[in-house]
Amino acid sequence: MKKTKMLTLVMALMMLPLLLSSAVQAQTTEKPIIVCTTSAIGSVVEELLGDTADVLVLVQPGLCPADFDMKPGYVDAVSKADILFKQNIQGEFWLDDLIEATGNRDLTIVAVPGVYNTPAGAKNYINGVGGNLSQILRIDLDTAILQMLTDVDNVASLMESQAETLNASEVKVICMKWLQTFIESAGFTVVATFNPPETLSLDDEAVLIGTAKSEGVALVVDNLQIDTEFGAGIATEAGAEHVVLTNFPGAVPNTETLSKMLRYNAQQLFNGTVTWRSTSELKAETNDLKNQVSIFQLTTALLAIVACVEAVLLLTKRKPKQ
Repeated sequence: MKKTKMLTLVMALMMLPLLLSSAVQAQTTEKPIIVCTTSAIGSVVEELLGDTADVLVLVQPGLCPADFDMKPGYVDAVSKADILFKQNIQGEFWLDDLIEATGNRDLTIVAVPGVYNTPAGAKNYINGVGGNLSQILRIDLDTAILQMLTDVDNVASLMESQAETLNASEVKVICMKWLQTFIESAGFTVVATFNPPETLSLDDEAVLIGTAKSEGVALVVDNLQIDTEFGAGIATEAGAEHVVLTNFPGAVPNTETLSKMLRYNAQQLFNGTVTWRSTSELKAETNDLKNQVSIFQLTTALLAIVACVEAVLLLTKRKPKQ
């Protein structure tokens, strides 16, 4: 009996290092939980880490961050998170309360402010997020970062080429204020901007319509996350083309990364320009035809009048004298 107990103890001691090794391995392979306030940051984290991390984006890409609706599940997720990335924008006014509600004292909070919806801004975001992830998680992301930067550079080259082909600098635009930086980076000329429509009066709208008409504006651009109808009214009044861009990746198909979002937005502007020019040419041809018809009708009327006068004169000459 004693031999059996001794044998069992020896086997247990022999198994102990293996069990400890398995426990350590399980602990080290556990995926980090990373929370991002918006998809502007979340898309970068997901592209860099793939399925090696659990990533939660708080604000859905189709919404403005100011419209975020805090849910109990988010409090639980942040309470377990290792890293939280934020943008430090006004729309994240709810974030401090959310963090406080979680009681997560071990949470590493990283702010990535600045412009992200231009090629230069996107590259800064990729470097900023990638650098922080590399340092905090102690992993090498250089190859992934380089590939993402290359993708953005390719989009920037495409934007420059198309802008030159279409003479984008001659195309005048009115846009939602938060899109101005991107639209100008794509080569277009912004002549006026507008704030969120709910803050504007009818007089503000009338001024924008007047500017669109006097400047010969080609495109009126709305921000998907704010409003998609306000610009349409101005475009209709001014004979311009209405375009809607997204300010966050993933809001529409094939915009899941920053580079894809930039490509999508640029293409909407270029397509809108082509459509506006085609429509303008058609209107010009139509007006020309109308003018030709008017001239023909006027000439015909004049000829008819002349013919009548000549007929009267002939009749007068032929009339016998009394």
